[in-house]
Amino acid sequence: MSLPHALLGLLNYRPATGYDLKATFEKSINLFWNASLPQIYRTLNQMEKKGWLSFKVEHQDGKPSRKIYKLTDMGKKELQNWLSMPPDFPQIKNNMLAKIFFGNRMDKKDLAVNLRKWRERYVKLLENLGTGLDATAGHYATKGDFRDDMRFWLLTADYGRRHAKMVIEWCDSALDVVEKGKNIKLSDIRTVKNDDTIKK
Repeated sequence: MSLPHALLGLLNYRPATGYDLKATFEKSINLFWNASLPQIYRTLNQMEKKGWLSFKVEHQDGKPSRKIYKLTDMGKKELQNWLSMPPDFPQIKNNMLAKIFFGNRMDKKDLAVNLRKWRERYVKLLENLGTGLDATAGHYATKGDFRDDMRFWLLTADYGRRHAKMVIEWCDSALDVVEKGKNIKLSDIRTVKNDDTIKK
């Protein structure tokens, strides 16, 4: 996924300012993609130059004017082209797992502290996911234009929930190894071939 396509997807629902788009990021696709406000404004300018967006300037009394962006036909076509392409396999870059890999070379107390902080982050993510979804679902459940979209939004939220629960469970196991000296054996790491719970 690229930031331009994330913005095209959000603008496909309705025209918005850069500030509106940042707020929408926080309430929707933040689970799997995020961007800073300067990145969003910079990318919107690039997209407008490509002809994917147009904008109108809205003047406000006592406030700075604001640009409201909307998709052009070219932008809609680009979004549909991107949606139809098979997704790239995500390139995993996980700083915590890199530290774990070299964990035998670091102070075990520091490693345990890092694991607990990571666990706390995912516990909060799980809590926020629940409260955020309640508000979002309640807001859009009655809006006919978004009722069908909601099913797909909830699929991404379900992925986030499952992933967060998995990380919390893994942190608990890792803390058993780091703090209690529990052994982990190769046979504990079951492959898909040997795991009867995975449907082929």
